[in-house]
Amino acid sequence: MTPDDSTPTDEVPVMQRLYDRIWLLAAAALAFFAISYVGWGWADVFSVPAG
Repeated sequence: MTPDDSTPTDEVPVMQRLYDRIWLLAAAALAFFAISYVGWGWADVFSVPAG
């Protein structure tokens, strides 16, 4: 078997490699929720009329 005999199906797709990293997904989820809540909080603070 030579290296040229490998089929393209042996390669793992990029998105599959990304989804296999559970801690990266956990960190991304935490960052998403933190940014969302901070943004929501800032939008709520600035929606209060002054005075």
